[in-house]
Amino acid sequence: MNNLKSNIIGIDSDMALAIESLQKSIIKLVLIVESNKLIGTITDGDIRRALLSGKNLQTSCKDVMNLDPKCALVDDYKNINKLLISYKYIPLIDRNNNIIDIITNENAPQSYSLTNPVIIMAGGEGKRLLPLTLNTPKPLLPVNQKPLIHEIVNKLDQHGLKEIYISIFYKAEMVKKYFNSLNDTRFNIKFLEEEKPLGTAGCLYLLKNKKITDPIIIINGDVLTDMDYRQLIDYHNKSNKLITVCAAIYDIQIPFGTIELDEDKLSNIVEKPIKKYLINAGIYILNPELLNDLQDNTVINMTDIIAKNIKKDSVGIFPLHEQWLDIGSHKDYEKAQK
Repeated sequence: MNNLKSNIIGIDSDMALAIESLQKSIIKLVLIVESNKLIGTITDGDIRRALLSGKNLQTSCKDVMNLDPKCALVDDYKNINKLLISYKYIPLIDRNNNIIDIITNENAPQSYSLTNPVIIMAGGEGKRLLPLTLNTPKPLLPVNQKPLIHEIVNKLDQHGLKEIYISIFYKAEMVKKYFNSLNDTRFNIKFLEEEKPLGTAGCLYLLKNKKITDPIIIINGDVLTDMDYRQLIDYHNKSNKLITVCAAIYDIQIPFGTIELDEDKLSNIVEKPIKKYLINAGIYILNPELLNDLQDNTVINMTDIIAKNIKKDSVGIFPLHEQWLDIGSHKDYEKAQK
């Protein structure tokens, strides 16, 4: 039970605490209890569906949890084995519904590789970070004693993504020289070199002759995140969409009391409310057939491709509850250092 402390939260908890529990725990299942008795569970998928439906971090776990979780008596081995065929995690309970343990069908961590190619967009000039980027391209600015782009590549490697392309333009030779000097055989890093700035997606035409068959992950070169890319890939594959856009939660606090009206009458004053929005996180996954629609050596942005496919109802949203940071300003760069 000591190992389950981070997985267990009370019935009166909110979704923010459930997210914190998922982030801290090795076992990605939150157990909702009342007097230590299991009354519900919350998974990563439950959180993302809740965010998509308009729920926020203050939403009660009662409104998010699975009220009929698949569980088994601790000594009912036949039922345990049957459930583990279909479910990753199974809570084990006693006959009084008290939580005893969680069993999983996962083996010990093993090395694995995903075949999805990844493109890191790293060709921009990083003007908002001047003068830091005057002599150093933004991808090579140090974060945690390594260049920012090295941190991104390390995160990709942790999730088994080895086929990495880096789009370069501004001070391209410096980026190439850095990775060539590493001589790190873990990655298969190739470069997409732009002859002129092509926007946030123009370089993708260079992939047309690569015979890519798996969905392509695209990530802005100034984004740090702890997201699980395997979950993104699974989500995209099941969605039957051509593009999936990752969305982060962004809070804005209004520094005044806001007035709410019921027709022409004052109904309430809310003091300094916090508004929450889903914003473009700068991480995408798209099907390779979309490459055929791109004109060669032409300026195009990801938002152009997305807008075209929204009209076809071919764009999905993958809400992030994991840590995420866009390093677009000096303030954000200071956060990244911490």
